[in-house]
Amino acid sequence: MTPSDEDINSLLKAWTVPPSPSSLEDRLRSAYRDRTRARSTRWFRNWVSTLTPAAGMFAGITAGAVVFLLVVTQAFPQAFGQTLAALSGTTYPFTVDYEEIEYKADGSPAIRELFTMGRAQAADGGLVLSSEFPGDPLRTAQQRILDPLNLVLYWVETPVRERLLARSQARIDALKARNPDLARRMAERERTCGSSLTGPPWTTVGTETILNYATTGNQKVWMEEGKPVRLTEWQAPDLQCVTLKSTTEKTFGDGRLRPAFERRALKVTVNADATATKR
Repeated sequence: MTPSDEDINSLLKAWTVPPSPSSLEDRLRSAYRDRTRARSTRWFRNWVSTLTPAAGMFAGITAGAVVFLLVVTQAFPQAFGQTLAALSGTTYPFTVDYEEIEYKADGSPAIRELFTMGRAQAADGGLVLSSEFPGDPLRTAQQRILDPLNLVLYWVETPVRERLLARSQARIDALKARNPDLARRMAERERTCGSSLTGPPWTTVGTETILNYATTGNQKVWMEEGKPVRLTEWQAPDLQCVTLKSTTEKTFGDGRLRPAFERRALKVTVNADATATKR
């Protein structure tokens, strides 16, 4: 007997799809990222394998250097620490100690990371010299092995980086010579760290004194999943416009922007030969 349309409609109305667990979407996203990352890694390995034997030799030398560095770090921590301190002192006019805070949905803060950053010049993004993760001793121990390696690699590549920065500066100087308005705005940016050079979506929102340094606040707003996110950075003209505080605010369930992340400077250390103005 063939069921009628009415019987089929009654059956469909009686049958409902069981609700999916709330974590299903997270698991699907995670699985997709892992699958994509695995494909990218496999593609990269295949690409590397097609290179000349010199590439393999270079990779072996690099790996050996890393192992050697780790052994030296563990065997002679004091001497190696003094060497790194010497490199830091000659490379960075100043260093900044930061803490990075994450705010939970209820507004309670939790320190995610404590780190020290050095910056050689304004055009350089800087380098994290050391970091630790409160409440995660294993990750902190791993990072303390990697931090010296980052500093040594940064020092090794300094000549190349300086040549690139010099070329970039030469192009900027040529642009400034041809465009007086650009030159004026760049000078204003260096003097105040305001948004006169970057422009929209950045806007200057005020000034604030942080650790006895005058800072200028620049802010931008964008949308994530249809909800506004606001980033505010407070930068110090006397420290090459380095950011001494930044706050990221997100829209929570009540529809209001509230702090989600914050990075703030705890201490600024200026070296004796620093070109930055001391406090």
